[in-house]
Amino acid sequence: MIVTWTQKKLTEVYRDLEEETSKLGMEINENKTKYMVTSTHECRRNAGDLRIGNKTFEAVQSFQYLGNITGNTNSNNKCVKERIMMGSKAYYANRQLVNSSLISRNSKLRMYRTLVRPVVTYGSESWTLTMEEENISSI
Repeated sequence: MIVTWTQKKLTEVYRDLEEETSKLGMEINENKTKYMVTSTHECRRNAGDLRIGNKTFEAVQSFQYLGNITGNTNSNNKCVKERIMMGSKAYYANRQLVNSSLISRNSKLRMYRTLVRPVVTYGSESWTLTMEEENISSI
């Protein structure tokens, strides 16, 4: 993944990457390489395909990275809700154990820390949350 502030810088970085990969005998696949413009302004997000040299790269509205869906609106709302839902599924899959009176409270906490919390927090390092999204995740 390449992240830059401007299209000019993206072109520079791409050309450097292409040059270095060609030294290793590798080639960047034009059909598998996409690009996305993120902005709070909708008119800036609707960019067309990007042409660098003799290659054209398709513009996308969102993509999946590390299990998280990243969109061009910089909103992680959908991803946060999905992670919470997956955590709920992990909890309910083990509900019988959690509700058992034969298992100690410490064991139940250990199960939560190893079976539920990692499912919810996976990929959260790459999230940039707005106040609205922080409120959703605290529910």
